[in-house]
Amino acid sequence: MDVSSGITGTMFMISNALLYPVIITLLGLIAWSLISAGQFTSEYASRNRDVNLLKVGCRDAKAKIEKGDRSGAAAVLTGSGSNDLLKKFIKEISEILGAGNFPVEAEKLLQDYELKIADELMQTRLVARVGPMLGLMGTLIPMGPALIGLSTGNIQQLAANLVIAFSTTVLGLLAGGVAYSILLIKKKWYTQDLSDMEYVVEVLK
Repeated sequence: MDVSSGITGTMFMISNALLYPVIITLLGLIAWSLISAGQFTSEYASRNRDVNLLKVGCRDAKAKIEKGDRSGAAAVLTGSGSNDLLKKFIKEISEILGAGNFPVEAEKLLQDYELKIADELMQTRLVARVGPMLGLMGTLIPMGPALIGLSTGNIQQLAANLVIAFSTTVLGLLAGGVAYSILLIKKKWYTQDLSDMEYVVEVLK
């Protein structure tokens, strides 16, 4: 019984010790969610995808490359981007136009942007999954002291721990919900961007 009590007591101590780190982390995730929501709104306002402009720009740039007008092709391409990420890609790919190993360099640049997009989405995906998990931890940890308070008739202890339990649940679900919503929309945006980038590379090869 002593061994069992010791193990149970150790588990209880470790569980309670995790409560405040979980709460602090949840507050940090809420702050991250608010900042990310603002950045998301700003990016949404700056997005204006124009596929026709991109197609015309790529065709004109290809024609100028065939005529040996590399600087003219770069100028045409630079004006064909419809958002910041695509503009940056087009600017970088215009710098390697006309190079003898252009297909290789363009493919490497495309892969670098795929990794950059994956890194951009990884943080949002992590918050979307970890937020609810931490919320659940924050719900379960105070339940032990709450039950102890109930068994001893300490209603104040019971109420205080239940408030913590329900509050952490709400915070975890809020952070996860915001992150998941941003993730879904950004994933669609970046899939479109990658499609446009691949189109640019294929046309210019």
